[in-house]
Amino acid sequence: MRTKTAFCLIVTLLWGVLPSLPARSDQSPKALVFFDDFEYDVARSATNAEVAFKAHGWCDVKANNSYYRRGHGYLYTKFDPIRNSRVLVMESLPSTAPTPPGFRAGQTDYWLKYGSLEAPLTTIPANVWFQFWTYATPESRFPWRQKVLYPCRGPYPCSRRGGRTDYVWLFMWGSGGYESASAPPGGRFLALHATHADFRAASEYPTNKEKLFQNVKSVPLLAGRWYQVRIHIDISQEQGIYEAWIREKDRPWEKVAEWIGGVTKDFSWPIPPEERVGFRVLAMPTTVTGPEDSTTYMDDFVMATSEEALP
Repeated sequence: MRTKTAFCLIVTLLWGVLPSLPARSDQSPKALVFFDDFEYDVARSATNAEVAFKAHGWCDVKANNSYYRRGHGYLYTKFDPIRNSRVLVMESLPSTAPTPPGFRAGQTDYWLKYGSLEAPLTTIPANVWFQFWTYATPESRFPWRQKVLYPCRGPYPCSRRGGRTDYVWLFMWGSGGYESASAPPGGRFLALHATHADFRAASEYPTNKEKLFQNVKSVPLLAGRWYQVRIHIDISQEQGIYEAWIREKDRPWEKVAEWIGGVTKDFSWPIPPEERVGFRVLAMPTTVTGPEDSTTYMDDFVMATSEEALP
């Protein structure tokens, strides 16, 4: 595993934050790609938020409280009494943002970015696991879609070359539009925008042709509750795989999505040979489109190459 110096030109190594992880005999350091428990102070009023975030392994920060001073959103940490720890706050303000040409509502454009354009494609592996806790404030009103995990191989925004989108997959959540039913007020569903993916239901939901929703069980993430999310995405083979699980605190995991190309009924996700590789950069979150503001907390963000490595 290469150090963060190779990726981000920073001095602090990722392993410096690992002692906060619970000890596990089955946890392989090589399989654990990245971890952040956000146990450090970044004030909403800070104008140099990038200093603290970069010191903990992130390579770039874009928000109103960073040196960019733009993006119409804030990224900071605060103590949460339920988690009994500091958590990341992702505050989106699309309703107050100027409306760009061609958009019907304002847009929040902000991120924490892992990796760099100079890093190898395997910085974010093609076969990757994510895990994190998430909480939405009761007053949040989620837009149609909110991009949460946005991988790129090239410059942002991921360009289309020859009709091919560089990201191949894009994880998001939204209040509806991915299934026949919408989430309750303040709730969200998980979804994956998967380029090349197709299934028979696309004729019934033409706008969902490339969006893989919760086909196993519809479990909305409701406002005012902490949930743990686990995601597996594999585009390293001829057919892609997307799986997702959700659980509330002290409750068992519930599998909510299982899309396996060539295995799931009436579904295929062919991955061209040249795209069966990883990514250089992962932005989290990015481009939340209005017209409503929303605030989401996140804690214990993990990226790994195996399920066994997840703490």
